[in-house]
Amino acid sequence: MKYILCIFLFSLLLSACDNSDELTPRIEDVFDTNIVIPTSRLTYEEQDALEAERAIFDQAVADRAKNSCEFIKQKIMRKVLFILIVVSCWVGMTGCSDDGNKGPDVSFRRPYYILPASESLNVEIRLSEPAPADITVPFTVAGTGEEGIDYSLSAHEFVVQAGLDSAIITITPVTNMTEGREIHLTLQEVAGYVPGIYRQTMIPIETKSPFTSSFLSTEYNLYTEMEVAALLHIGGSKYTKPSYDISIPFEIDPASTAVLGTHYEIEGGEKQFVYQKDDYMARVKLKFLKKEEGKDKVILRLVETDNFMISLSNNRAYITINGPVGFDDLVGSWKFKEFSSKDYVTSTASMAGDTEGVKNLPECVASDILVFEKTGGKHVIRTDKLTGDLVNYFCDGAEVTVRDIVNEQIYLPSEMNEWGLHRSVLRTDFSKVNLNFSPDYQNYAPAEVDFRILEDGDILEVRIVQYVPKDFLQETYDYVSDPFYSGDRNFDKNIPMKGNYTLSYRFSRIAD
Repeated sequence: MKYILCIFLFSLLLSACDNSDELTPRIEDVFDTNIVIPTSRLTYEEQDALEAERAIFDQAVADRAKNSCEFIKQKIMRKVLFILIVVSCWVGMTGCSDDGNKGPDVSFRRPYYILPASESLNVEIRLSEPAPADITVPFTVAGTGEEGIDYSLSAHEFVVQAGLDSAIITITPVTNMTEGREIHLTLQEVAGYVPGIYRQTMIPIETKSPFTSSFLSTEYNLYTEMEVAALLHIGGSKYTKPSYDISIPFEIDPASTAVLGTHYEIEGGEKQFVYQKDDYMARVKLKFLKKEEGKDKVILRLVETDNFMISLSNNRAYITINGPVGFDDLVGSWKFKEFSSKDYVTSTASMAGDTEGVKNLPECVASDILVFEKTGGKHVIRTDKLTGDLVNYFCDGAEVTVRDIVNEQIYLPSEMNEWGLHRSVLRTDFSKVNLNFSPDYQNYAPAEVDFRILEDGDILEVRIVQYVPKDFLQETYDYVSDPFYSGDRNFDKNIPMKGNYTLSYRFSRIAD
């Protein structure tokens, strides 16, 4: 039937290409050349007739010139139409001859993908009809991207299961730090299938931004356990949160004197910082095992890799193994050095609106001396050498009981750049304090008092966390002690002034 149709179309075309009825009349059809004779031999009537026929001739010439362009256009269009019909008939006849031999095809779904810098990519192939049985479709890999370095493949062939018409493989970025790399995948021959429209697909590889890491702090003390933290930098910007997990290794510097596994251990055993998705800080926990003279220093050093550059600063962490802290570490005399939390408490309370309450914060004087001693089998505090405001809180002879060592957030201006890094604190219970912290108001009760031993035992930080002020921060206390106040994640409803309003005083050890 298709051949017959083609022949019919040819016949119509040939008949349309020579239609003389559509042509403009020739000049010879309008006026015979023999009509032109000398006018002197003609009568007036014949001359008039000749002029009339000449006018008809002139009009015919004008009409011919006017229509010649349109005639040429029509002729060209007929030829174009003829060519199109011939081509159509040829394609039709070709199709007739091929239809019986063409089978199902296999093709990539798309000719172009992009491998994201930090996320996996699914590449899909499709069959023109469901597979009658499981079909394996191999492919070749080319391009400037290096498998195992820039990316990894979940498989090196597609497997289309019976009854389905598609299959996928997964491409995952690895250390894709080099720009301009791409992957070319080309489908190979499959028995019973012909190549579809997309036999090859090209996959440019997005590059990861260069990143560095640095220790949050370079000085640490290990009592029972502690955290070492490192910050992530991407593209030179601090505190950038990655969209993918990053692992950065570290090693024990040979200059360390303490022995891993003998004097301390790393929780989990892995020497690496793991930055979870959307977190800019990674932490590693160290635990105390043994204290030995001359073997109490640990140095952690970041390691450079193919996709990690060492920070020029804070690339080492220095840890002193102190061992567990107890009351014996408090025993002795301590002279007042500074009100270390004054600026932070003042700023925090003022921003909350308590501008009057910060004017009378309890102060110490330079001559204040705090004493801890063992008396009659008891651990006690002596306040007879205090003349500043601390004498309005501590009670002379009150017993001190060590509870435990805890890791918690420190609210101090000097350590705010270490936000999120918990520090070791010695938690104690005092048998008696004046919670009102006032010479005029007394509310004696047991209370929690915390301590930190700093600078290899030379500095004692006294942390007053539990108090009910009357002469200062009263508005602040009323606010944070409200049952509906939630505070931040470190807020303790039982000790509402703890945290943002901890009163920290530092003392220097007085040599015996």
